[in-house]
Amino acid sequence: MLRQAIISQYRPLLRRQCKTQIRCIATSQSNRANEAPKGLNRTSHAITQPKSQGASQAMLYATGLKEDDMSKAQVGISSVWYSGNPCNMHLLDLNHRVKKGVEEAGLVGYQFNTVGVSDAISMGTSGMRYSLQSRDLIADSIETVMGGQWYDANISIPGCDKNMPGVLMVWPMSLEPLKGGYIAK
Repeated sequence: MLRQAIISQYRPLLRRQCKTQIRCIATSQSNRANEAPKGLNRTSHAITQPKSQGASQAMLYATGLKEDDMSKAQVGISSVWYSGNPCNMHLLDLNHRVKKGVEEAGLVGYQFNTVGVSDAISMGTSGMRYSLQSRDLIADSIETVMGGQWYDANISIPGCDKNMPGVLMVWPMSLEPLKGGYIAK
């Protein structure tokens, strides 16, 4: 309800009123949503298209992008990989496979990582104090990279029991949730 109240009060600034660019997602409830391009790069176009974002574009070229890639949607691929937990140690390989699939689909895939705490390892110790709050840290880190880098979509790869809620907590912040379904009985 709080999110709905905030969105209902949102009044976007016009470009002529503010030199900083306002992030605009085409599926948001913003009045400026119609200004977004019709392609899949509805968010990343803010840094890949305007000449005023030359420094941003130079950084993207330094990551290996070519001129043709600048019009493609950018997908953030977040993984809760770390080698210290058997639930998460295989996720880096999955992350690489997802990136390959994203690129085969004609999109740009950027991989990034977030943290995780193993309840099974920290159980019975003061380390359990960090388990629950790791969900928020996971959500915040994914939201930070997605927003700061202007990615168009996110694919998250969680592993353990606190990882999944942390990844799911990003949904209300993204305005573009996607649910994959339920576990089969």
